[in-house]
Amino acid sequence: MKAILVFLALAVLVTSPVLAFTASKDGSPVQLNPGPPSTPSPVRSDFEYNTCGSMDCVPTTGGSATGWGEWFITTLQNNTGSDLWIKEFGFPCCGPQTSACGWIVWDNTGGNWAPNTGDGCTADFMGMFTPVDPNPTTFPPTTYTYIDVTAQNICIPAGNWWTFGYDVTGNGGQISYNGVTTYGWYGGTWDPDQPWGRTAVLQVKADFGCSTPIEKSLWGTIKSLFR
Repeated sequence: MKAILVFLALAVLVTSPVLAFTASKDGSPVQLNPGPPSTPSPVRSDFEYNTCGSMDCVPTTGGSATGWGEWFITTLQNNTGSDLWIKEFGFPCCGPQTSACGWIVWDNTGGNWAPNTGDGCTADFMGMFTPVDPNPTTFPPTTYTYIDVTAQNICIPAGNWWTFGYDVTGNGGQISYNGVTTYGWYGGTWDPDQPWGRTAVLQVKADFGCSTPIEKSLWGTIKSLFR
C-alpha cells in the first residue's frame, strides 16, 4: 500500500502544471537571467491596483511571447462607486517595441472573464509602447515599463467589469498563482494562467471621475489597419 501511495505522489509531482523556471506552457526550461528591480513610478492617483497584491511587485518568474501568450490580460470590476479615469499602466516586461496593440483596454467586458471579441487588437482602446528593458531574454523581467495614458481619456464606469493588459514582445513578469486569474493569448484563445500555477503581473493607476471620453470610432479606425 505504501508503495502505491509513493508512486501516486511522484506521479502528481511529475504531471503538475506548476512550472517554476519555464517561459513556455510546454514546460521548456529557461535559464535564470533576472533584471534589476525598477524605481517605482512617482505618479499619485486615487486608485491603484496590481494583480500581485502590492504596487510595483517584483516578479519571481515569467512567460514568453511565443510560449505563454502574445498578450497578458486580467479582468476586474470597478467597485469603487465612482467612474475611473485611467492614468498609468505598469508592466514588468522586456523586448522590442510593441505593435499598435501594445497596451490594451476593454471598458466593458460584461463579467469576470476574458473578452469574447478576440485577440488584443480587438480591444476598445490601445497604444504602442517600448519596454524599458530591450533584452527579450531577461528572465524574469523585473524592470517595469510605466505608460502614461492620461490623455487617452479612458473612462471605466462605476460597476463595469473591464480588462487591461499588454503585448508581450519578449518575456512578461509573473508570480506563483495568488488567487487572481490572468490570461494569455495562446493557441488562438484566452488561456487562463491559473491551471499552470501562475499570475501575470499587471498594474494600473486611475483617478476618480472622468473627462470627455474619446470616441470609440477613432480606435475602431486604428484597429482596422491591423486586422
